[in-house]
Amino acid sequence: MNQSMDNFLPYNLNNIEDSILLPCVKEINESPETKSKGLEFLRNELKKLQDIEPCLEESFLLRFLRVSKYNASNAFQRMLKYYKHQEVLLDSLKRISLHLEEVRSLNYTFMSPYRLKNHSVLGFLLAGNIDYSEMTFAQRFYLDILSLTAILDNPVNQITGFTIIMDYKGFDIRSFLAHTPSWTKFFVDTFLKSYPIRMKAAHIVNAPSIFLTVYRICYPFIPKKLQKRIFIHPNGSWKSLHSSVPPEVLPEEYGGKLKFDSCINILENIEALDAQFRKRFSFGYIKTKASRQSFRPIVSKNEISEHRDSHQKW
Repeated sequence: MNQSMDNFLPYNLNNIEDSILLPCVKEINESPETKSKGLEFLRNELKKLQDIEPCLEESFLLRFLRVSKYNASNAFQRMLKYYKHQEVLLDSLKRISLHLEEVRSLNYTFMSPYRLKNHSVLGFLLAGNIDYSEMTFAQRFYLDILSLTAILDNPVNQITGFTIIMDYKGFDIRSFLAHTPSWTKFFVDTFLKSYPIRMKAAHIVNAPSIFLTVYRICYPFIPKKLQKRIFIHPNGSWKSLHSSVPPEVLPEEYGGKLKFDSCINILENIEALDAQFRKRFSFGYIKTKASRQSFRPIVSKNEISEHRDSHQKW
C-alpha cells in the first residue's frame, strides 16, 4: 500500500472486533450488555405484534439498534416505520421490471476502495447517468435499495456509517421531470427515516441549475439533523470537496489520486443483492405476505424469452 494510504482503512473491512474501530463502537454505545438488553427488548416487543411477521434475526435487529445508538425504544419505533414503509414500497414497485444484463452494464453506484478517516465508507452515486427515457424513477429507486442492501450487509458499515458523493453531471430536463415531489419525498423517507443507515454526510457535485429546483423540493422533507450534513460543492473546482473528502480516497474524476476502475461496482453482484433484499422483504404485514413473496423485479433476457415462448405455446 502507498505510504499516504496508511491512514485509510479498506472498504472490505468486516471485523467489528478490530481495535481501530473502538471509538466508533463507543460512539454508538455498543457493548455486550447494551447489545444483549437491546436484542431482548426488540424481540419481546416485536413478538407482541399481531399484524406483522417480523424478522427476529440478530444481524437484522442490530442494524436498528446501531442506527439508534442502542436506544432500544427508538430502534423499535424505527422498525415499525420500516415495516409500514415496506407496504408503500410494495405498492410503488410492484409493477417494475429490470433486465439483469442491462443493470449489470449500468454505470451507476460505486464505492471507494478506501474508507474516510472517520472510517465511514465512501460511495459514489452517478445520478446523472440514469437515462429516464429508458428507465423510470421506480426502477432506479429499486437499484438504490439494492445498493443500500450491499452497504448494510457489512456489520462494520452499520457502526461506522456512510458518506456519499452524489454526481449530477448529465442531469437534464427528463431527469427533472422524473423527480416528482411524491417520488422525491418517498426517496427521502426511505433512506433517511425508515432504513437503518447512519448517514455521515452527502456531497453533491456537478449539479446543473435545474437540479437545485429538485433540491429545494427535497430539502423540507430531510430531518433537520441531516440537513446540516448535506453539502453542495461549486462546479469547476474540487477544492471545496477536498476540504471534506481527501483526494487520496477519490478517483481522478473528482481531483483525486485513484483510478476510477479501482472503485467497486456495487451492482456487479445484483442477483445476490436482489435475493438478499427479497428475503428480508418477505417479512412484514401478514395481509400482504403473498404479494411480497411474489415480488421479483429482476429477470434475465432468457427468462423473458422463455416466458414469451410458453405464452405463445399456450
